[in-house]
Amino acid sequence: MHRLRFFTLLFTLFAASIGNAIGEELQIVCLGTSFTNGKGVFRSEAWPAKLEANLKTEGLSVQIINQGVNGDTTRDLKRRLVKAVPEGTSIVILEYAIGNDRRAGIAIEETVKNVDEIVSQLVSRKMQVLLVMRAKDAEGLKRRAEQFKETISKFGISTINIEQPDSSLLADRMHPTSEAHTQIAASMVTPVKALIAKVPL
Repeated sequence: MHRLRFFTLLFTLFAASIGNAIGEELQIVCLGTSFTNGKGVFRSEAWPAKLEANLKTEGLSVQIINQGVNGDTTRDLKRRLVKAVPEGTSIVILEYAIGNDRRAGIAIEETVKNVDEIVSQLVSRKMQVLLVMRAKDAEGLKRRAEQFKETISKFGISTINIEQPDSSLLADRMHPTSEAHTQIAASMVTPVKALIAKVPL
């Protein structure tokens, strides 16, 4: 009788823990600059909010945290990494701005090194990483891929290429329009779903 009660209690606890795991939202952090923050549009129009809505429409239980800060350099991203990406985060969508670094006098070699160190920390914390590669055109994206190929290969991280022609930008010729944010979010659904599938249950 005591043994039966023990196994009944054990089964109940196991079922409860499974239920909690299923009910929990998977946490995704978007770490980046004004591109991520959504400068020039409402926060609800920025791609992280739209990506969360897209994933939830597909029945996925996710919470996306927008950790984009206007003007951040890769030095800033490194400095606030631990606070911006808390324990319990499963996926990090990492975006950097070559222009911000350039304006701060940071050479491309340091930019690459900083991104490498950020990715290294995230991977060591068992987080999946999606690195956002941005440029005006295909030639620029090719250049980005070459600059960061060692980091991408070393850590086996996923990447997404985003072209930003002037037609997709606000009057400042720097930040995406609301329509462009919608397209960016839609383009991220498939690679993010692939990373979700890799997250341990």
